[in-house]
Amino acid sequence: MRIFKVLLIFISIFVMRLASAEMDWDNMTIKSSATDQTTAADFLKKELYSLQHNESKTVGDFLRGNFTRENKLNSLLFEYRTVKQNYLTDGSIEYVFHLPLTNKIMSLLLPSTGPAKLVVPMLCPCCSQDWPQGKPVPEGLELTPKQTEFTEYTGVIIDCRGFNINPCLFPKIYNDLLEEVYSINFAALNHVVNSGLVLYTTRDLYNNPRVGYNPLRIRAVGVVGNKLTDIKISSFDARRIHGSKNNIELLKKCRVAIIFGH
Repeated sequence: MRIFKVLLIFISIFVMRLASAEMDWDNMTIKSSATDQTTAADFLKKELYSLQHNESKTVGDFLRGNFTRENKLNSLLFEYRTVKQNYLTDGSIEYVFHLPLTNKIMSLLLPSTGPAKLVVPMLCPCCSQDWPQGKPVPEGLELTPKQTEFTEYTGVIIDCRGFNINPCLFPKIYNDLLEEVYSINFAALNHVVNSGLVLYTTRDLYNNPRVGYNPLRIRAVGVVGNKLTDIKISSFDARRIHGSKNNIELLKKCRVAIIFGH
């Protein structure tokens, strides 16, 4: 019996060594490796379902009960790419698989959205006066944010280094009053599908394609959420983000990056 238990432990360790999967947040891609190509989709699915969807749900939680959406997503798991073959010393072959989450998969993971409210005063587009708080906006009239930021930034970087942050697909950024500064409500869905809501990275970004050559750099002041997924910034910095039409357009295009780690 003891020999049998030792053998089971050895087999478990061996299987773990020959099969693994992890999320590459920099590239919004799940990477997996295995010696048996038939297991690729299984390991990719396990990693995908365990990803944090938002502050309270994993992807598996989000899909639970929606069988049509889940079936469509499961069929897409087989569209992984075999990017490399490693020849091991025991004569076996390790296959490396990549599964991008953008486009088809991301379109099935989108949560419901609501209206976005800016944290800066809103102006009447006709007279440029502050719009009275609580007054309904007539249909067809679009208020403009009060200009408080005049630099033409090319993106937004939130530096969260030093905080214990858990990346997720749809994070939220709040100000001191826990008012939303950025979430999927501020983004155009086609940009979310094509590139993800944010870029996560552990590296400093300079002239990065996502945030450009002159990003607005902001230091986080805290992390919130049940799973430490959401970010808090100062109210001053929140107003800077919402303080120009250019910046609002950056949010729509998901030109937002989060630096995390230590």
